[in-house]
Amino acid sequence: MLNPRGTGQVLIYPYFTVNHQQTLVSVINTTAHGKALKVRFREGYDGRDVASFNVYLGPYDSWVGAVFDTSSDGTGAAAIATNDNSCTVPAFPLAPVPGTLHALAFSNANYSQGMYGTPTGTDHGPLGVSRTREGHFEIIEMGEVVDQATGSPKTLEAITPVNGKPPGCAQVRDAWAPSGYWTTNVTTDLLPPAGGLYGAAGIVNVALGTLYAYDATAIDGFSVVVQNSAPENPKPNLATAITDPAHDIATAYVPIGNTMIKADYPASTRGIDAVSAVLMADALYNEYDIEAQTGASSDWLIALPTKQFYVDPGIVGFHADDYLPPFEALFGAGIPNTGGDAGYSCAAVDAEFRSREADLEKQSVCLWPMISPGNYLCYEAQVVTIGSDSFDPSSSVLKSALINPLYVLGCGATTYLSSASGNLKVSLSGTNSYPPHALRASLTGATFVGLPALGFLATNFINANVAPGVLSNYSGVYPHRSTESCTNSTNPQSACQ
Repeated sequence: MLNPRGTGQVLIYPYFTVNHQQTLVSVINTTAHGKALKVRFREGYDGRDVASFNVYLGPYDSWVGAVFDTSSDGTGAAAIATNDNSCTVPAFPLAPVPGTLHALAFSNANYSQGMYGTPTGTDHGPLGVSRTREGHFEIIEMGEVVDQATGSPKTLEAITPVNGKPPGCAQVRDAWAPSGYWTTNVTTDLLPPAGGLYGAAGIVNVALGTLYAYDATAIDGFSVVVQNSAPENPKPNLATAITDPAHDIATAYVPIGNTMIKADYPASTRGIDAVSAVLMADALYNEYDIEAQTGASSDWLIALPTKQFYVDPGIVGFHADDYLPPFEALFGAGIPNTGGDAGYSCAAVDAEFRSREADLEKQSVCLWPMISPGNYLCYEAQVVTIGSDSFDPSSSVLKSALINPLYVLGCGATTYLSSASGNLKVSLSGTNSYPPHALRASLTGATFVGLPALGFLATNFINANVAPGVLSNYSGVYPHRSTESCTNSTNPQSACQ
């Protein structure tokens, strides 16, 4: 379930970027127990891993880092740097920057090393390291670290700071060596995960003086078993949810109206559906402001953090029809009805702009490349720049290269949007031209409508009249609101239960 109080076993951060900016990252352990965490950064096209490492936190400990650009020309890989003393596996090497920072460079290895349809092969997206520059990331609790009563190697003692520094980081790294105790038994000194984590991120542009800060989305009840693994292991991931190992069940709890819907899925084959269920939305809602007199500009960030498990050719299969609901196209298999292949996986959605007085705005048409008219979400994490028909990242508040490639929602503001401020609804349940988007039915027939989506509005205001010669920027982030609906596939006349 999504924890409305903001703590959990799994934290989803819907966006990071190093395009003209850096992304600051934090994760905090609120409990009196140690935590074993998997940190995984995913690129924004198809959700392939670009960095993965383990963090081990002592009681009440935290870990912070900064994702930055390794190049001087904006074409290099991203990397994450830290001066935090908490134990990481692997150890971060010294960074080529002043001070005591250590940094881990992001890699293109998981989308450039083989044939289409293999787990680390090409997926028809870009092959270079510049693809690592933006996307989303997740932190998954693998277990609680304890010192077992007998025969314990004292892992909790090793990771708990003493005078600001854990004494045994080398010990936990050696535990993953070929003869290490975690290589032999991954549950040594570990209990099942119990939650209590929270986190945040901030996208900062030092030159402009802007900071777009947001809280991570927290999922609780993800797993009742230890999922400790080596840093290069692709598991745990969002597909390894399990709440009842005896019956191989992953259960999702989804609030709809004043009812909590319970949905069971087979954990070994469809654990990802339990996570998608709690993220499902049939519509996203937020505001926009592009008033010229206030220097306002607005971006919508829309992330689909489970999408790769439904569309990635290295996971579901490489034939064009191997994609899984609620999505409608395999990544890299071609744009529907065109035969083109530019590394997309597009889902049709609808957009509805309203002024502050509730007037419905005219829907604009602004397509790239030119295909059938409509709105599409084509990446795992994408930026929708309101009121612009430019695909130049410099026109984006977030400076994104992942501006929705087929249709910028609300483009051509001077021509199409009579009101420069108002609210926007993006319907994720499909369009008249496409079948409705719906998750596969649960074991009891509950079918959630829409797409597993989350994100935020990032808005910026420029004040050129603070004082003569003084320019000021103001920035803000507002999380999307959403609605969800459910049908019963076994008895459509019955409500979901």
